[in-house]
Amino acid sequence: MIVSFANDIGTNVAGALSSMNLWIAICKSVFIILLGFGLTKLKLLPDGTGKVLTKVVMLICLPCLAFSSFMTNITRENFNSALFSFIYGFVVYILFIFLAKLLFIWVKDKDRRKVLEILFVFGSTTFFGQPLIKAVFADAYNDSSLFNVAYRVFLYSYAFYAICGNNSEATEEGKKTFKWATIKPILKKIFVNPIIIATFVGFILWSLQLVGDTSDASQWWVVKVGDSTGAFWNISVSAPWLYQTMNTLGGLSSPLVWIAIGCTLGKVSFKQAASDKMVWIYSFIKLIAGPVLNFVLLLLINLIPGINVTFNTVAATTIMWAVPPATVAVTYCINANKDATFASSCSLIGTFVAVIFIPIYMVLLTLIQTAGIFA
Repeated sequence: MIVSFANDIGTNVAGALSSMNLWIAICKSVFIILLGFGLTKLKLLPDGTGKVLTKVVMLICLPCLAFSSFMTNITRENFNSALFSFIYGFVVYILFIFLAKLLFIWVKDKDRRKVLEILFVFGSTTFFGQPLIKAVFADAYNDSSLFNVAYRVFLYSYAFYAICGNNSEATEEGKKTFKWATIKPILKKIFVNPIIIATFVGFILWSLQLVGDTSDASQWWVVKVGDSTGAFWNISVSAPWLYQTMNTLGGLSSPLVWIAIGCTLGKVSFKQAASDKMVWIYSFIKLIAGPVLNFVLLLLINLIPGINVTFNTVAATTIMWAVPPATVAVTYCINANKDATFASSCSLIGTFVAVIFIPIYMVLLTLIQTAGIFA
């Protein structure tokens, strides 16, 4: 029995490691990042290329990707998984905000400690993580979109106030004015956001398919186009021309993001950033402690009777924690003059370390998926 079980595990591991799709996805991301890095170093791309590509991705590609990913037929299992990811997002971000305070309690400088806390909790999930999830674990993309809602809420509220609102140089009157003057733009960034809007609209339309049988063409809300049937609001069936257009735009997210990452890396002095030992310590804490603690937490939750954590949730959230610090969080540090050089260095080194660690996590996740630990 034991020998047979060991042989099964060995077969599963060998099968996972020999998956051509896995290695193709990993190599694509690494090579395209290196392409952007090389073209920037050789000055073959104009200044600002990375910023332009980033804006295109954030305003067009990712909203299209977020919406079109929900234009599929729904199952109760997929719905429950996505809903769990949404709730889990708020729970885990609150937990990690407090965890970060413990992880960096040994740092004496107050400003640097706060910067480390924020950069640990808030990674580049939308820009860096989601395109990778779409490329390797496509079925987990909807979970990542809903998990990311909590990220945006806390990034534009808690993180903003923690870095910019607690400026020790500001007067008490200035702080009060700051609080009232920033509530409206913070709410706007959270809710009037193309990606958030696309996610919620897509999720609602996707969820509405649970009202009945989408394969029954006799229902007034079900349409049949060719051999496909589905709800009339499922544009992959009712308006394939629109769906394919959005799908194509969404598909540009990954390559454009990877080129932009390479451009960003190519414009910063690696030598200067790498000279600070604290930057390396931070990078390894973030890229090891974050994903591992997230996995352990999900493993423990899965042991609770009545709760079934799916692999989609595990894959989406693990990759989300294995990313470099969020560009928005680094921008907060620069604008508030809170250890700006250090924050920029953490972004650079963190990105390099992430490029090394993320393929490792992808392989480990594939092994976990093959082992069937989660539903």
